[in-house]
Amino acid sequence: MVGNSFTFYYNLPMTIEQLAIDKGLCWEVHQSTASGATLKHHWKGEKQLKTKRRIKRRKYDHIIFQEHSTNPLKAIDTTQKYLNKLVERSSRNATKYLYATWCYPSVFNEEYPPVSSLKIEKALASIQPSNTVILPVGRAFDLFHSRYQDQTLFTSDDKHPNPVGSYLAACVIFSKISGLSSKGLIRRVAKKGKNGKDVFYFIVEKKTAEQCQRIADEIVFGN
Repeated sequence: MVGNSFTFYYNLPMTIEQLAIDKGLCWEVHQSTASGATLKHHWKGEKQLKTKRRIKRRKYDHIIFQEHSTNPLKAIDTTQKYLNKLVERSSRNATKYLYATWCYPSVFNEEYPPVSSLKIEKALASIQPSNTVILPVGRAFDLFHSRYQDQTLFTSDDKHPNPVGSYLAACVIFSKISGLSSKGLIRRVAKKGKNGKDVFYFIVEKKTAEQCQRIADEIVFGN
């Protein structure tokens, strides 16, 4: 997973890995992320990123590219330039994905939703390399907000995903890559840390987890 805080907030990579393990899939998820990182930062090795080296040397089966949240709307040419460079540098055998994120209030200084997140997805689709797949996470956020208006997927900054937002993103990504339904996925995982203490990777309440799973299936499979 190549991205920034929209990728690493609330253990999204580990959540995806644990959802897969629960379904008997042998997934090992890695990340190359930094706060505020753009694909240009990844390409140029800024912010101490080593993305180019990692995607060149390791034979990943799947690679997810997440651009800075505003660039598809405000700097699409830059997004296209560095996305193409990163895709070309990746293994030909790896399936590449574009992480279509969500619009949030401060993008246009309006209340949510300022503009449908589909606008980001369409912008990415307009420059999408032929051998890539779009992950429609932003569209799932929009549908969740329209259906469950008493809940939020954001932290207090109205921008980054909270634990529920990250879980919803994980469900969409898991189902899109695996082809399996999100319904019935685990909603909490704890592992033993130092001194035998439990460390929780993620926790989502049962009702909310089921809502996320239904939304993910509807977005990914249309049901």
